[in-house]
Amino acid sequence: MLAECREHGHYRGKVCPVCKKEGKFLMDDREVKKLSGILIGILRHFPQQFGIKLDSHGWADIDEVCNAIKNKIDRFYWIRKKHVVALALTDEKERYQLREGKIRATYAHTIEVDLSDLPKADIDYLYYPVTEEEVDIVLEQGLLPTDRNKVHLSGTKEKAIEAGRIRVENPVLLQIDVRMAMEDGVDIRKAGKDVYIADKIDAKYISRVED
Repeated sequence: MLAECREHGHYRGKVCPVCKKEGKFLMDDREVKKLSGILIGILRHFPQQFGIKLDSHGWADIDEVCNAIKNKIDRFYWIRKKHVVALALTDEKERYQLREGKIRATYAHTIEVDLSDLPKADIDYLYYPVTEEEVDIVLEQGLLPTDRNKVHLSGTKEKAIEAGRIRVENPVLLQIDVRMAMEDGVDIRKAGKDVYIADKIDAKYISRVED
């Protein structure tokens, strides 16, 4: 459930995690999941299907997004700006940014957006999961985007393993030397809670994490 506590703001769950009181109901879990999927689609993949125009940095006007969703999907006739804001603020993966009445997704785009205004990576090492068959290829050729516009890296080994298990039961972890790469001019940005993005990572910055 998505709700709002008068004292402590938006939260997900039955009660406010701070004061343990019930807040004002905004959306149930099913509605949150459905709306999240719609927003991700608009902001990452197909804004034109909803008549939304993103600016060069991926920002969309929240009121326009709400109106577009209401006009296209009858079940969301009730959606207001407060619902989108609450969903974005409570997103556990920190996939969204809000600013001056606008919203954008910060990673996993398949459309071209300029994300160079995201904060630079402030971490020594990042991780990327591959299959055993892919190890030698990546160590020779480096990392390039696949189904998304950027290479997506994980901030911890645990998150990289979690991401890798979507494809294979026992992923192999590769480690990226962020400091060395950035000293050489590679642009790596922090795009989410544990997500970092880059245009590409050359092989010389990559090594295998040994068990």
